[in-house]
Amino acid sequence: MRVGVLKPDHLGDLILAAPAIAALGRRFNDLTLLCHPKNLGLARHLFPDLRICPMQLPHLDKERSRPMQAADRLRVLREIDLLIGLRWDGQCERQLMIPDIEYHTPGPADINVHVAVQHRALVAPFTGDYDILESYEYSSASGSIERPRHLGAVGLCISAGFRLNAWPLNHWLGLAERLHRHGAKIVLIGGPAECSRLRILKQALLQALGYAPRVIVGSNDFAATLEEIADQVDLVVATDSGTAHLAALVRPVVSLFGGSPWRRFAPLGRNNLILCRRVPCSPCIQFNRTLINTCHTQECLSNLTPEQVYVCLTAYLAGLNVPGMTQLNGVWLAWSPWGQSQPANAA
Repeated sequence: MRVGVLKPDHLGDLILAAPAIAALGRRFNDLTLLCHPKNLGLARHLFPDLRICPMQLPHLDKERSRPMQAADRLRVLREIDLLIGLRWDGQCERQLMIPDIEYHTPGPADINVHVAVQHRALVAPFTGDYDILESYEYSSASGSIERPRHLGAVGLCISAGFRLNAWPLNHWLGLAERLHRHGAKIVLIGGPAECSRLRILKQALLQALGYAPRVIVGSNDFAATLEEIADQVDLVVATDSGTAHLAALVRPVVSLFGGSPWRRFAPLGRNNLILCRRVPCSPCIQFNRTLINTCHTQECLSNLTPEQVYVCLTAYLAGLNVPGMTQLNGVWLAWSPWGQSQPANAA
């Protein structure tokens, strides 16, 4: 049987789907991954043994680039007998449903269930149960992704997949100053869209710290980007973004979540920590398809201060145990939701 697995959305979403894609790759000899054209390079890097085909859908295209023609989508679909939709919604259904294919698609999304857990429930009838954190292992990872006890160097990943996910630059500056005073080297990390913000922050840190921090800008050479992150930092502090999910392949990540539903989109990794304020309006309605978001204050992140984040980082390094959700210095801490990572029949 010719099987296709559909993941036509964004960079971070593809990484979060890696456990399910890997499990399907072990099950089916003839598996094709259909992903956004911009993610072809990453898909080939993560899954070098899979057949990869572009699948562009207008509603999932941030760049609003030239759309893929319906005839081209149909040409890809004609080579598949079964399509497993790791991403599926009404637009996918309208543009991808044809009579000759069997479809296996998820039910409604639940923001309180991690997307990797939902993927496992979807593919388990074909693959059997699996541990999410063991199903896919990035083969080129160097060094350790264990929980660090001391920081020689910290990566500050300022990327934001959506504008409201961004932490203010003056907060990144304040956190860097505190880490510097306690002996940590600062490394800045971002994607191509953050080049201007990275340049501004680098200049501010030159004045504040007395040196210009190294800057890692992600590129289509994913092997080189990941190798540089692994070589240069012990830990990454990040807001919710594709670059944060990329960094989580090689280093532990402490994530600053504002309006994003962290239970659904926490980066993959056993030692990843979530920090959030749990404001009443979170998760933000930017994730609602029927409501208009008029937020201008972004209190969920602007009121998460550098001092609070630094205190939480110190506790993390000291081995703080975080059962469920724990409040520290006005911030809620939680491990990425990997209590759900093991198979349902695990002890």
